[in-house]
Amino acid sequence: MSSQLAIEQTISSFQALHERLNLCRTSEASFFPEWLTPTIELVENDKAFLDHLRQRYYNYYNAGLLTEGTVLLSIVAPLLERLGFHEPPFFVQSEIPISLEVTERNEIYRGRMDVLVIRESLWVLTVEAKRSKFAADLALPQCLAYMSAAPQQPSFGMVTNGSDFIFCKVADGMYDFSDPLSLLSRQNRLYEVAMILTGLKEGRFSS
Repeated sequence: MSSQLAIEQTISSFQALHERLNLCRTSEASFFPEWLTPTIELVENDKAFLDHLRQRYYNYYNAGLLTEGTVLLSIVAPLLERLGFHEPPFFVQSEIPISLEVTERNEIYRGRMDVLVIRESLWVLTVEAKRSKFAADLALPQCLAYMSAAPQQPSFGMVTNGSDFIFCKVADGMYDFSDPLSLLSRQNRLYEVAMILTGLKEGRFSS
């Protein structure tokens, strides 16, 4: 009988990701070009919306009220809705059960993603951001583990704690992730986040 293991508890580090799921980070620069900001023009209305969203982030950040719930409801969900991810052929879901079998280890990893999933190829994971001291990259191993179970490959992901946004990609047992895009920067990095998401939507996921 296969061992039943919880993803959240067992895949909490990159070492565990490598040893248990045999995923390796690639050094090939050409593996993940999708995170490099596409040449997508943002209209003024979109820029105004993204500026408003960043100001909302600052309001929560300054008040010390950034949590997983506020990040999801106040920043991530409105951003995805603005970019059209709530309309067919795209669907946003939460509380998704995940099962990943590793036959050579006779293990089955199970988890439930309190996240947003779009067409099972783009995974958006928000992490608890207690006073913004929970680094977004701490959620990367867990997100990559979930992505490796996706029926479609390559799969793309985004993790955020509200302050930082990191994109990642899994394909053929390899993964890579982007530089963090921080909302604490002087320029509004949500412009880049929106352009990357739009590029993924129009490129990988269009029918």
